[in-house]
Amino acid sequence: MILAGYILKEHIAPFIYGLTLIVFIFMMNLVFQMLGRVAGKGISIWVILEYFSLNLAWIIALAVPMAVLIATLSAFGRLSGDGEITALRSSGISPTRLMRPVMVAAFIITIGIGLFNNYLLPRMNHRTKVLLNDISRKKPTVSIDPGIFSFSIPKYVLRAVEVDQMAGYMKDISIFDNHEPDRSSTITAMEGQLRFVEEEERILMMLNDGEIHRQSKDDPDVYEVTSFDSALFRVEAPGMVMKRGSSGYRGERELSAGEMLQRVNKMKEKGGVHNKRRIAAYMVEIHKKFSIPAACIIFVLIGTPLGVMAHKGGLGLSGGISLLFFVIYWAFLDNGEILADRGHISPVVAMWSPNVLLGFVGIWLLWLAKRRTTLPAVEWIANQVSRLFKKK
Repeated sequence: MILAGYILKEHIAPFIYGLTLIVFIFMMNLVFQMLGRVAGKGISIWVILEYFSLNLAWIIALAVPMAVLIATLSAFGRLSGDGEITALRSSGISPTRLMRPVMVAAFIITIGIGLFNNYLLPRMNHRTKVLLNDISRKKPTVSIDPGIFSFSIPKYVLRAVEVDQMAGYMKDISIFDNHEPDRSSTITAMEGQLRFVEEEERILMMLNDGEIHRQSKDDPDVYEVTSFDSALFRVEAPGMVMKRGSSGYRGERELSAGEMLQRVNKMKEKGGVHNKRRIAAYMVEIHKKFSIPAACIIFVLIGTPLGVMAHKGGLGLSGGISLLFFVIYWAFLDNGEILADRGHISPVVAMWSPNVLLGFVGIWLLWLAKRRTTLPAVEWIANQVSRLFKKK
């Protein structure tokens, strides 16, 4: 029990560091994607925070298995580099025994992430979709820069030489009214103020000391000029207030395994080629909910012997090796999903073959770790470098 506790304690810090780093990388990628969606729309900070918190669900579902591999490689690499693994092996403790407490922890994490993927993640995915639809329906807010034509007000083009963005005051204003394409008009004013009334979804333009230039309704050749000391223009601006939509239809990534199986059974009764493809898509998502969490166990199986034979810890090496294995894992998973959706292979094979493949790699590495103290590739590279320097 003392040894098991000591080994697990070595995994805590690298797991937290690895998880934090991976979540940060995913979040930064999400930030750049989000900028294009909310730029100029006047979305509140609370809505943006809600969007990121909802997306945190799928990020955690992917980041945890990667963090497990980083922690395993880093912990056992540190123990091996400091000679502790050598001392333990000389006492008759094999790499398999060293792996047992970590495997138990990975099994618990697998169950936890599996439940998370099946019950909480679909709800978070659905709320994310609804929120994105609400954001996409919201029109950009009025944005006016000095000396630049603004098209943000519906059916108006506005230009002001001087602009106070905070107060909404403008000077030397030119407005082109396009409400009637056959009878366009131009409004000029020395100064004015722009205000958006959220309750009415309306823009109020209070202009002072100006003129309205337009063609006559009765005679197109007659040009009318109307002067005013002050005038109030009301412009309808629907969609500038973000309204929260209802839940609506749920896709396969927004349902639990039980809910998807109910739909699959109904589609099987109906039959047809289209339903057959939809069934495959649903079955892929069902198996994916549990195959990705199961990767935690597989990554412990890989990380333990690699860390033992690497003789070097640290997040740099661990992160690099983890990234390599996760890219391989995700490539198999992603391509398997495509093939399963097209009906070329079964969803079971598509979603579980990466685990099986890397599982065999882990068993081979574990077998190797019982018979060797270093990786063959490391020895080979060292020999090649040594020969190269001897020749020189």
